[in-house]
Amino acid sequence: MSLGKKIFFLLIALIILIAYTVSTFNYKTILSKSENQATSFSSEDSMFGEYADLVVLKVNELKSSILKNLGLDKDDKLGQNKESIALELLKDNGIVLMNGTFKDATQAKSIVDLLNINRNGEYLFEENRVIDVVLLNKLSLLMDSFKEFFTDGSKLSIENGKVLLNGELKDSNFKPLLDSIIAKSNLDIISNIKEPIKSKTEKIIDDFKKTSAVVEKELTSESENKLNKLENITPKKEVIEAKSKFVQDAQDSINDLTSNNKITFKRRSTNITDESQETVKKIATILLDDSRLTVEVAGHTDSRGRASLNKRISQDRANSVKNALAELGVDSKRMKAIGYGEDFPIAKDDAQGLSEVNRRVEFIVGEIK
Repeated sequence: MSLGKKIFFLLIALIILIAYTVSTFNYKTILSKSENQATSFSSEDSMFGEYADLVVLKVNELKSSILKNLGLDKDDKLGQNKESIALELLKDNGIVLMNGTFKDATQAKSIVDLLNINRNGEYLFEENRVIDVVLLNKLSLLMDSFKEFFTDGSKLSIENGKVLLNGELKDSNFKPLLDSIIAKSNLDIISNIKEPIKSKTEKIIDDFKKTSAVVEKELTSESENKLNKLENITPKKEVIEAKSKFVQDAQDSINDLTSNNKITFKRRSTNITDESQETVKKIATILLDDSRLTVEVAGHTDSRGRASLNKRISQDRANSVKNALAELGVDSKRMKAIGYGEDFPIAKDDAQGLSEVNRRVEFIVGEIK
């Protein structure tokens, strides 16, 4: 007989053997034997014993699934399935407290050591509880972040084999870093994470940054369009210099004036002092020298008193300076007055909220569009 025929007959015999094995296989008997063999590991207290318990848990879950799919009845022994531990880590007064349901005190202590828990809480012990060692090792990678990033009252827990994270971050800047750590740990987390509410000052700074970025983009686009139209008449470099020089010169002149002669007001009043009237006259002269110039009169205060009152005072004083410039001949359409109150300090106030430096009027020079 040739070699080819021998191989052919061997394949036929193998197929017949596989078909016979499948047709005579008793799922229920095999699963029952598997359970009796697997549960013999449950008495081990070592780390190997924990892994064995985990295997038992997974095998029992598989058995239940197979029996359900095959339509077979569950026997009484399947009611003895192992269950995963229940674990809750609570942030309290800057430390982490652990509550949960475990197999015994030895198992609970092994988790405390692995996760570096600060304090023991309330424990319940049930014989059928097992550790998912892989899950706990992944969870340990998150512990430092949980301790450092989250406020008191935040919780990290394991329920029915799932990891849940609920809490509030101390700083919204921690969020990207936390997301990166979770991704690297390969943890499947159900999270409900709140970010801290920003203070009024932080919101103003954020809004100012966003507005500045938008304005800068708009100005850049508008400038480029104008320059494109003028490209055939004047070189680009010369246009930029012609556009910015007269504004910058005026701004520098006004800054020099106000640095040595600060705009001041009569006590408990929005009326400009006689000394400052002379400074306002010189500023008016600068603005009248070039009709293309515009100016924003910005009023500022320190933080003493109510914020709403400071805002009103700064607005009234800015209006007072604007009106004085208008009386000196500067077109009111080229001016605007804005009171910012205590929102934009340039120096730190003292304990009473007082700062001579922060009580000021600024002049921001621009050009007519």
